[in-house]
Parts: sequence; structure tokens; C-alpha cells
Amino acid sequence: MSLCLFLGESSIYSQDSSAINFKAHEVTKGETSYGIAKKYQINLNDFFNANPQAANGLSKGEIVKIPIPIFFNNDSIVKKHVVKQGETLWTIAKIYGVQFSSIKSFNLLNTNELFKDQVLLIPNIIADTINEIKPLVKHVDHPLLKVCDTLVLHKVKKKETLYSISKNYGIPLDKIIKNNIFLENEGLKKGQELKIIYRIKDCIEDSIQTIPKKLFRDSNSVKDNVLNISLLAPFFFKESDSIVKNCPEDSKCELNKLAVKSFSLYNGIKIALNELKKEGYNLELTIYDTRFDTSIVKDILEDSTFKNTDLIIGPIYSKNVKLLRKYSKGFHIPLIPLFNIPSQALFNYPDIYKHKASRSTQSKEMANYLKVHNTDDNILLIADIDDRKSKVYESIFTDSYNDSILVNDSLVAQPDSIFPLFLKRGDEWEELHSKLSKRKNNLIVVCSNQIPFLTYAFNQLIEFSNSQNHYKSKYTIFGFEELYRMNTIDVKYKNKFNLHFTSVGLTNYDSKEVVKFIDHYKSVFSSEPTQLAFDGYDITQSIILRLFPKENIDNYFFKGLKTDVDFNKIDINSGSENTIIKFYKLSYYNLIELSEN
Repeated sequence: MSLCLFLGESSIYSQDSSAINFKAHEVTKGETSYGIAKKYQINLNDFFNANPQAANGLSKGEIVKIPIPIFFNNDSIVKKHVVKQGETLWTIAKIYGVQFSSIKSFNLLNTNELFKDQVLLIPNIIADTINEIKPLVKHVDHPLLKVCDTLVLHKVKKKETLYSISKNYGIPLDKIIKNNIFLENEGLKKGQELKIIYRIKDCIEDSIQTIPKKLFRDSNSVKDNVLNISLLAPFFFKESDSIVKNCPEDSKCELNKLAVKSFSLYNGIKIALNELKKEGYNLELTIYDTRFDTSIVKDILEDSTFKNTDLIIGPIYSKNVKLLRKYSKGFHIPLIPLFNIPSQALFNYPDIYKHKASRSTQSKEMANYLKVHNTDDNILLIADIDDRKSKVYESIFTDSYNDSILVNDSLVAQPDSIFPLFLKRGDEWEELHSKLSKRKNNLIVVCSNQIPFLTYAFNQLIEFSNSQNHYKSKYTIFGFEELYRMNTIDVKYKNKFNLHFTSVGLTNYDSKEVVKFIDHYKSVFSSEPTQLAFDGYDITQSIILRLFPKENIDNYFFKGLKTDVDFNKIDINSGSENTIIKFYKLSYYNLIELSEN
């Protein structure tokens, strides 16, 4: 992954020990090498060079040396080099026999890019750049590395093995392979550069004061500070071009349905990127047509342009997501798919982002909402006994709703605990009927998203509400958005039963932001935006503002056109899911968004 976006500290002193100034620092309790390097804003590698013993840990009261940055203007120490057309930092380093990193640090370069006639100062620090076997240890300011992680770029030397390398760094073999996926096909070879990520031995996360970095400088923004984005979707470009080209005049020729969806998503993404560019972002979008072929995705992974990607948006198919998430994990490149992947896909893949909250999350938040707002109702929870997912949603709901209290060192349920009714489509549901109340409002929570079961549940409640015992009873049905979307039940019954439901977000066409987006969309594409266009816009804006903010933010929250976003990790070593959901009710045939407060 390109790291040029993150403007970290640069070393600006010579590596010649006779020319380095030092400051003494006394280690206090809980301090770490990383924390001290951050405190004095020096490179961690430079700190270890000055204090080799620090690699084994620090002790309270120990005195360590802090290198003081200095410049050299003496021609006997520094040479000047005028960059020629086509030269790179690597080729210049070879000419002078100097470390690539030394030239970059000495000239305070934030990227690897050079331009013709640029003047570089070359420090007189001779290094073996032809057969470099010593690993370069450097802490990288990377948004997806943990604060106590260190990245080591290890160049493989003759007769080294994966086992010896793993022993040297004290990390498992499989971790090396996962961070260098090319080893699975190529094996270990002399001269390869391996990414080794491991935890600093004496690092305590709580003792580190994180110093966030801005993505861009205000007035001295680096022109080449580019965020490279790759969009992968089934566009079917060749087929689409052929259909358009051969379509008779005054005729309507249908494109591939998946291609239409991809173009709609792309249109929303394009508008989002244009808005971000106006805010100062330097963005480059590369589009890849995945078609319906995993072999094409495998070829994309080997593409030289794709390997410079900083963010992956897409793909759509689950098989392609599996390929991309492995690549994402190996190179720590954030990935946000274009469809609502299951939460299980996030486990052990820390760089994946799920844009819409799962039904499991919705079940939990539904329970939390009812605990606060519906304490006087007769709450009845039903689940489909034949549907495994329905039983999962029920379990999450009951776990969240049923508080426990401590009595005589034992946990017991609260008196108002809810216990589920497992029902089956086709049965009489007498058990539910017997629990309906004549005095309280009957709030029926349906833990299912399957239309046949939801339809049957509605019909049963219609029958119960017409019975002699309960025709005067009050009812509320609460569940997922499918209750509102399904067309198997007339809207008059949804209104009659005071329908409430959770949603990952509905587009509010009365909001100024949505009206503005629609007007802009029409002017650019001469058509009305679909729901997928809103999704494309929200996905792009939310992930870029989350991962690459222009300024430091304490609490991240994105207000979308359709979906509000707050990404949270589902597990310490896993991906992140948007945990924002909304509650709606149908009242007098009007849809009303409910407040959580």
C-alpha cells in the first residue's frame, strides 16, 4: 500500500556518529521506545540506532540518547545532485552508494516522486546498496497498524529459510506468509523483500500518546499526495458498448441488469469523488470490470496499477469478495464491498468495512429500543422454528432485552424478562393467541425476514384481531424492514397494526441534501438517481472521510443521503461494521422516523 498520503516525521541528520548531536533522556515508569520516539518526534529506527540496548526493553531511570536533527552545508559531507529525466531515488542511491532512505530523510521528502532539475543533497554515508541483507526497521505511520506494531522490511539473504526468519523475529510462520501472499506461489528466494509485522517488545498501548497526522497540508500540499482508489464491479463494458452501438434509432435496448446496477453505483461514486476533490482531496479512480468471472479478478490482483491501490471499493459477488479480502489482509489495504456482506466475512479480516448494519445488530438495537420506549406494552417475541437465522435473531434479542440482577451471588432474570415463542407456518398459533392482552397494547416482535413467514404471521394476527375475545385489543407489529417492503399484505393492515420496523436507512426525499443531490444527478446524467446511486455516494463519502480525514476527529459519524455511518470493529482482530440503524413507524399511512431519545 502506498504510504505517501501520511506525512510522518523525517530524519534530517547524518548517520555518521561523529557528526550527531544527542540529548540525554531519563526513562520514566511505563515509557516505551516508541513513546519516547514520538515524544521527541524522531524516527523509531534512529532511536534504536542511537540506543541498541533499547531493543531488549527499557527500565525506569535508564538514560537514553535522543538524536538532535542538524543540517550539513559542508561540501565535504554533502554532495549535490541535479535530478535528470527518468531518475528515481533508487537509481540515485545506487550511483552514490547511499541508502535510499538516507537520501529521502536528508531531503525531507514525503513521497518517492522526483521531478527533473530537482536538487538533492546526498549525505556522505556509504552503504552496501547492491547486496543489502540487513533488515530495515522502521515504524510506519499507517492507519491500519496497531500503535505497538512495527513494520520490518526484510531482504532475504542466501540460505535463509522461513523458519529461521520467523525465529529471528519471534513470529509464527503463517503470519509471515499472510503478510506476503506471493510466498504461497513463489516460495522463498534470495533478494525478496518481506513485510514483517510484529509487536514491539516493551510497548504498552495505554502509555502511548497517539499523534494523529493530517492527510493533506493546508498551504504546502504535496502535489503527488494522491489517494489511489480502485472500483471493481461487473460493468460488462464490451457487451454494453456493443448493445449501445447496434441499438436501432428510436428504440430502447436493455443492458445487462448487473451492468445497469454497476453503472448506477458508479454514478453515485463519481459525484461523491467530485465533491471530495472540491474539498482538497487529490483522488485517482481506476475502474476494473470484473464481469462474472473470478479469473478476471485474479488477473486484476496482478495488475501493476492495482498494486498501487490505497482503497478498494467493491466487488459485488461473494466469491470475488473472498479473493479481495485475502489481498486486503495481506497488504493492509481497506476494502468496502458494494453489497451487504454477512458479518461472518469480517472475522479475522481487519481491513474490511461493512457499510450496512446486519440484522443481528438490528435485533440487538431493537431490544435496547423497546426496553426504553415500550415498558408498558405486552411484548410477545415470535420466531420461525424452521429457520436457523430467525432463531439467531431471537437469541440476540432476548440476550439484549433480558437484564440480569445479582441475588445472593447468583444471576437471576428480571421479572419483566421476555421468553420467545417458536412457531411454525401452517399451525394454529394458539400459544400466541392465549398470551394476547385485552388491557395492554400487544407488541408482537417478529424475528424473521422471510416473506412467507411474515405473511403468515400477519394473517394470523388479522384473524386474532377479528376474534370475539380480541377485536377491541390494540396491536403493534415490530420487525425488520421486510415487513414494510413486502407486498403480500395490504398496506391497510400494516397501518391497522401500527407497523414499526428497523432499517439501515431510507432516503428522505424532503431533506435539502437529497434534493440537491437529485438536481445535480439529473444535470450530469439526465436521469433520476436510483437507490443504488445513493448507496454509491454514501459508501464512498463515508469510507474516505473515515480512513483519510483531512483533519483530526475524535468522534467519527457520517450523515448520509440514505445511510448514516459509524464504523465499529466487531472484534479486535476483525473488520468493522456500521452500527447505525434507524426506527420507523407507519401511522395514518405516513412513514415517520422515530427518535432514539
